[in-house]
Amino acid sequence: MVRWNAHGGTGMILNVDGSSIGNPGIFGFGGLIRNSDGAWVHGFAGNIGFSNILHAELLAVYHSLVLAWELDIKDLCCYSDSKTALKLLSDHVNEWHHYAAIIYNIKYLLSRNWRVRLVHTLREGNTCADFLAKIGTRNPEAYSSIVVPPDEMSLLLLADASGTIFSR
Repeated sequence: MVRWNAHGGTGMILNVDGSSIGNPGIFGFGGLIRNSDGAWVHGFAGNIGFSNILHAELLAVYHSLVLAWELDIKDLCCYSDSKTALKLLSDHVNEWHHYAAIIYNIKYLLSRNWRVRLVHTLREGNTCADFLAKIGTRNPEAYSSIVVPPDEMSLLLLADASGTIFSR
């Protein structure tokens, strides 16, 4: 049984995800910031063209941290369903890794004067970020800020905020 995690009612919550249209195919990323009650704060979606899922997942983390910093959020929990991306961010960076530059940039953001926790979540607890990542695959822009949630997301946001439990 899985549900959106409000992290015990403290701090802001980031959910991030990557998505693709086909594999190989066009990749996008997306994410959103909510308060611990599940209320929308801000979101984003972007398109990276022909790539891979790890690239999309790392860009989602990067853009979510940049957005949170710009919004002056200093206590947050970032949920991703990519164990691979989270492991890369917690381990030593191999300077020859294909995504070393993105990983270094994320680690630099994490070293700033704020409290950020990177946490794994299951796909079923990350449905809103998945929705935005799918928008990212069709987005004509490399990055778009989303101030107001798309109407099509309202039931997903409500399910998360009300603690709806999904079976795995």
